[in-house]
Amino acid sequence: MTAAFKHRLLGTAILVMAGIIFLPDLLDGEKQLVKDDFKVIPDRPEFKGVQQQQVVDATKLTEVQQQLQPQPVDEQPLDQTDDAEKQLVPVTVQPAKPISQPNTALAQAGWVVRVGSFSKVQNANALVAKLRQAGFVTFTRDITNTQGIKLTSVLVGPELRKDKLEQQLEKLQQLTGIERLAVMSYQPTENN
Repeated sequence: MTAAFKHRLLGTAILVMAGIIFLPDLLDGEKQLVKDDFKVIPDRPEFKGVQQQQVVDATKLTEVQQQLQPQPVDEQPLDQTDDAEKQLVPVTVQPAKPISQPNTALAQAGWVVRVGSFSKVQNANALVAKLRQAGFVTFTRDITNTQGIKLTSVLVGPELRKDKLEQQLEKLQQLTGIERLAVMSYQPTENN
């Protein structure tokens, strides 16, 4: 190899190395540093104050509590497994005495249909799920029958118009298999 060739080879190697080192910096242009604008500690929330609670008269409170005591209901659970008791027994439910209130709109606020009463909460929840899938608004209420057995009642409603629930009775009878369903008044002030 001649000296001129060695110099050219060395010069080419230096140019290639310089290109590898400096060319990416030249093509990237100016780099901008982006800084996030967030605070590590959030601002203190505004304090709007606390509402003062009203004082309740003790005599009024005891009167209302006595009126809201659960009433015994003469009703048999639907999920008993005794063969002798599988016959349908007509149940008469006396509507609860309305609580005297200054607002009469709340005294007759709605109508409900009692679909069934169960001794096991799981059976009541299964019926509630079935009725909700069919598009009915349902809820449960714990009651005590005349024998002192605690039951869970399944109710459809409440509905403001009685005739609307009466139109749905046939569909409810088909879904539940119970023939004698009736619309009864619902007082939202009763103890759940």
